Amino acid sequence: MEQQTFYNAAIYCRLSKDDINLNESSSIQTQKAMLTKYVQDNGWRVVSYYVDDGISGTTFERDGFKRMLEDIEDGKINMVITKDLSRLGRDYLKTGYYTECYFPENDVRYIALNDGIDTINSDNDIAPFKNVLNEMIAKDLSKKIKSAFRVKFANGEYHGTFAPFGYAKDPENKGRLIIDPESAQAVRLVYDLARQGYGAMRIRTTLTEMKVLTPSAYLHKVNPKNYAKLYDNAAEHVFYSWSTGQVERILDNEIYIGNMIHHKEIQVSFKDRRRQRQPREKWHRVKGTHEPIIEPELWYMLRERFQHRGGVTRKYPKNVFARIARCADCGRSMWLTPCQYDSHLQKMTERRYLHCSTNRTYRSKHMCATHTINYSKLCELVLNDVHQYAALALENPDNLLTDLSDMENKQRQKNLKRLKDEHKSSSDRLCELSSLLQKLFEENATGRMSDANYEMLFRKYQDEQESLAPLVEELSDRLKVLDEAKDNSRKWIDLIAKYRDLKELDAEIVNELIEKIVIHQAEKIEGKRTQKVEIFYRFVGQIPA
Repeated sequence: MEQQTFYNAAIYCRLSKDDINLNESSSIQTQKAMLTKYVQDNGWRVVSYYVDDGISGTTFERDGFKRMLEDIEDGKINMVITKDLSRLGRDYLKTGYYTECYFPENDVRYIALNDGIDTINSDNDIAPFKNVLNEMIAKDLSKKIKSAFRVKFANGEYHGTFAPFGYAKDPENKGRLIIDPESAQAVRLVYDLARQGYGAMRIRTTLTEMKVLTPSAYLHKVNPKNYAKLYDNAAEHVFYSWSTGQVERILDNEIYIGNMIHHKEIQVSFKDRRRQRQPREKWHRVKGTHEPIIEPELWYMLRERFQHRGGVTRKYPKNVFARIARCADCGRSMWLTPCQYDSHLQKMTERRYLHCSTNRTYRSKHMCATHTINYSKLCELVLNDVHQYAALALENPDNLLTDLSDMENKQRQKNLKRLKDEHKSSSDRLCELSSLLQKLFEENATGRMSDANYEMLFRKYQDEQESLAPLVEELSDRLKVLDEAKDNSRKWIDLIAKYRDLKELDAEIVNELIEKIVIHQAEKIEGKRTQKVEIFYRFVGQIPA
């Protein structure tokens, strides 16, 4: 007699914009309801729902899908069920890998309900052909969409979430741009200042002082829903905080002389959503599609001038702390100044300073303080710190490991019990909900519960189950991190021990050893300049003195 297997099923649902274009009746709720009923009809248990809404099947970099794979590897799942093969994916090679290799290797049964595919059976020869067909559909759809856009581009139509700063979308024709009087005035001001010889930084400062709304702040003014997270309850100066990049983009944009530009970026392939920047000569340009804000003669004159300014190749030594050194207040990277010119010695010196990027960009203490620190002194400080811990790692690694473990345990023990209790209660409730859903189905199937009550309670328990599942997963990950703390300490000791005789820092070594360096604003204490610098090492974080 064949032994019956009890299945813990993962219901995987996916829907992308491409599927909507295909007019498929594949809403997430429809998929969930169909697959849940099928699992319950067979007496199996739904472990969790894994959902990727609005993500193409040509990529497998999907959060819901990756979470499902993690649960498979943790032994929580021995069945995966989808509406059809295309829900799993539209890349025939990768989809075939999961159905033919990954699922069998992990003892997972896979069912594509509408396609009649079930890996427990041996008659699934049609599956590879369906995978190829699904990819061909995705490829063909991608071609059709691109072709439709090419026709619209050739007609000079504009397609974007927001109209470019200075313009608005024509209410009667969304693909046509019309001048927006208020924002166009700001664009004209930028060009007028540039005509007077102002550089991008001076223009930025002038716009900020005149309290001209930035492009995003203007969109927020037009519709408070736009950039609400950035501007709701924000300080007044945030609305006028222009950057040099914004100014340079306005001065470089051909949209302001009536030209429509397309194909500045292209998609790498229909399977890869990443965008690739195109050289200017490959841009698709349609002239005279809308009314210009700026005279073409002025635009070309200024573009030539600003291109010449930006064409100078800088040959300063590389900043080894790039993206590692950060401002303690705003969190942005520190900018490294060029070498300084000594008028007495009549030559360039090695005096260089790290400076807060926010303060440098906006030239305003209101945005952030300077946080200036001597670059050479920071190199010396970090090198000495590395030497100190490398010596300890070589001479007495056990004592250093104990110190690091004790340091971690002080905080770890405070959180461990709370996390374990929370994880247990959430996990127990998740199991309880699975049992309740199974009982609900049985009560409804035997007629002891009305359909209306069944639907109401099912939706309630299902919503709670869906909200609890990611919480339990997050708590598991946090407990795992705490358990791995001692292993991380050993890794760090082995790593830093290699650098006992390090003579000079370079970017590769700094990135290998250090997660971040936090630079605080200097202050005077008893007439002496004092500045706090915090070094956070990889694996172990900040080590208290």
